[in-house]
Amino acid sequence: MNNVLGFQTTIDFYGCNTEKINSTDFIEDVLKKAAKKMNLTVVKSTIHSFSPIGVSGVIVIQESHLAIHTWPEYNYVALDFFTCNKAYQLTDGINWLKEMFEAKKMEIASEKRGNIEKAMAFK
Repeated sequence: MNNVLGFQTTIDFYGCNTEKINSTDFIEDVLKKAAKKMNLTVVKSTIHSFSPIGVSGVIVIQESHLAIHTWPEYNYVALDFFTCNKAYQLTDGINWLKEMFEAKKMEIASEKRGNIEKAMAFK
């Protein structure tokens, strides 16, 4: 039996295309398409462009969220997926995002979040 509430996957993309990762339109479009590829249900998106450079955003999904922050001046993207179900296959979507960002290197870390027994102790 699964005793966790969520699963967090963080991805660091290095060597990305500067113009792409500085575009709010591109970021929103590519994250929504990635969510669809991973069978995640998009609820709402908020993407913000910083001056003079950089983008942050959140795609709220029925299963939780995708969050992003870009540093175009370093060709770097930090991406965070949080889902409430381990069954979602993120790998294909993450690999597709690597292609879309034109990243030369990618590092992935995953973590279980929210122990149900601990949470229930405070109910």
